[in-house]
Amino acid sequence: MANPLAWQGDFDGYQAIVFLHERGYFSVLLVRPTADTACKDLRHEAAFEAACRAIPGLATWTDSDRARPVTGVLPGGPLRNAYRGQRGIAGQPAVPGLVSVGDAVATTTPTFGRGLATAFLQCRQLLALLEVDGDPCLVGEPFDAWCEDNMLPWVRDHIDMDGDLVRRWQGGDVDLSRRLPSDLILSATAVDPRIGQASPGYLSMRAMPSCLDPVEPLARAVYQSGWRPPYSPGPTRDELVDIIRSALTEDGTAPPVATSHRTVGS
Repeated sequence: MANPLAWQGDFDGYQAIVFLHERGYFSVLLVRPTADTACKDLRHEAAFEAACRAIPGLATWTDSDRARPVTGVLPGGPLRNAYRGQRGIAGQPAVPGLVSVGDAVATTTPTFGRGLATAFLQCRQLLALLEVDGDPCLVGEPFDAWCEDNMLPWVRDHIDMDGDLVRRWQGGDVDLSRRLPSDLILSATAVDPRIGQASPGYLSMRAMPSCLDPVEPLARAVYQSGWRPPYSPGPTRDELVDIIRSALTEDGTAPPVATSHRTVGS
């Protein structure tokens, strides 16, 4: 596959994605802000299926004449962007011979499906260092330096995108007082095709997120003109909440009482 995303819908307050897998399997993902407790009830089967029927793109994929579910609804946890270098909390040098790789170094939300790519790039660099130095005890610090230059920018890129997306989901407008996040730069290609010249390197990770910097002024001009990315056809967030409540009422599923917990760790 050239792209595991078969379909994506961006809506007023949430997002829907269809991911392709092997042998005809696919998964439907509904993304909401963590603070949106009303949409948490999408974890109930009746609510989830009602949402799929109400969103045109998902209705096409999940039509009973075309597909059948093989699992129940699988609630996901909070999606985080995180970077962890090879040094300890106090900044002490890496433990000789112990090297963190993959998600243990860089974790990004699955918007662009970068998890495997970042892991493979790290493995390739680590093997290259081992071929040069030979001693596993000597690769921790140079690998850490490489990750800071080549992995950390992707985590920061996702932090900027996701934080701004949540802000816009909460009613905020495009913020022209700072650099546009990468998703908005790419979206502006619909108005100015010149912006798309920078997208292949960014999307394939053959170039760093900074490859979008030269076309950011072009995207900024698009938004300064008043254009905004259109929403996909489907219910708004408030309409989706009404759909969820109606589905649970008809199904007789009473939303569970909210609980809280505290985790303590060192």
